Amino acid sequence: MAAELERPAPAQHVWARRDAFVAARDIYVTAVLGKAPAAQGFATNGPIPQRDRPLFVQYTNPEILACYGARVEGEHAGLVLTQALDATRLALLLTERHLLIPASYIFEIPWYRIFLGCLEPLVRTGAVRYTSPVPDLADYREMKVHEYRSDPLNPYRHGGLRGICADPDFLWAPRHGGGTAAGIGDQWRTALQPGGDLHALARGTAHRWQRPRARAERLLTKLPERLEGQAFIGRFVEQALPIPLTPAERTRLAFFLSRAYLRSYLLDMDAAVLVDLPLGDLACGLTPRTSGMDGRLLSARRLDSALQWLEVRDFVRRIARWEELLRLRSLPEFGLVIDRAYAAPAPDALRVATLEARRSARFRPAETYAEARSNILAVADLLTDSTRTRLPLRGDD
Repeated sequence: MAAELERPAPAQHVWARRDAFVAARDIYVTAVLGKAPAAQGFATNGPIPQRDRPLFVQYTNPEILACYGARVEGEHAGLVLTQALDATRLALLLTERHLLIPASYIFEIPWYRIFLGCLEPLVRTGAVRYTSPVPDLADYREMKVHEYRSDPLNPYRHGGLRGICADPDFLWAPRHGGGTAAGIGDQWRTALQPGGDLHALARGTAHRWQRPRARAERLLTKLPERLEGQAFIGRFVEQALPIPLTPAERTRLAFFLSRAYLRSYLLDMDAAVLVDLPLGDLACGLTPRTSGMDGRLLSARRLDSALQWLEVRDFVRRIARWEELLRLRSLPEFGLVIDRAYAAPAPDALRVATLEARRSARFRPAETYAEARSNILAVADLLTDSTRTRLPLRGDD
């Protein structure tokens, strides 16, 4: 695995899988959530990002990726790693703080040391940090061994820390709140109520179990306690249920658990997240209208479009060193451009300013940091001029 993934290809095509699980996923997203990703506001109605929030790296989470038909191991490993590195380049531009990586990824994803090795300059500057309930990763591993005790492939049973993971420069970001299991447990009980995300699962379980619905609902309500400290993930939850789930119920459960996990982290860490990615929206049903999520779900597609208008997309995605991306995001002018890129309902002021800037001979496809900076400053000057003189640029507040 390590030999295959040492040098991720600079570009790989996103593949399409239409097996039964993914088909059920599509039905769930369309029929249950009621909106396709574009209609949820990620691409057309994105909120202005608060760049003083850290950004949570959910795009390497195994359970979230599985909801969209991708696996972190096997045939998809190289693609997921390459897409994760691409997403990190965009994510870095949407925060003035740091990227947050749950410590669990280090142990549960076989190629994660390779991924972090590629990000070594960011790790050493504190722009990438791991989060966990305790600062020592060895102590954390001991805690998780118990949570995965019933897993025959327990990823925490073995796993010495090597390379960048053992580097003292790898900074810790404390996890606040009651932890993932507690956060999901609270949402679990609410979701079982009439009108909740899991009420249909409770009805289906009672029907096939041939027991009174009240009894099935009581059993399901107590499931967080019945896990007895195991990780609150799909396969452990299914083992604690009285009967097997149907494929549609399994999909519903997977989305609920990933959505609850994601919401718990974003609120506990006061973080944002990159969504609307090539592998899927990776929001698991969260939308800007979900309670507490306003301004936390940031569209990668919208940022990518803005970078393309600015003629810096290739520089950001293929050429720039990590240090240059850190310099780029720290420009005050870049912050102004980002605000305009996410202005609702559409970034028209940025679009018009970019068209005006392109008339200059100095505005060209950027291949160096100096050229990228020049393009951004040229557009920012037009944006500030339009604000000062109140030019009638569409989208200008």
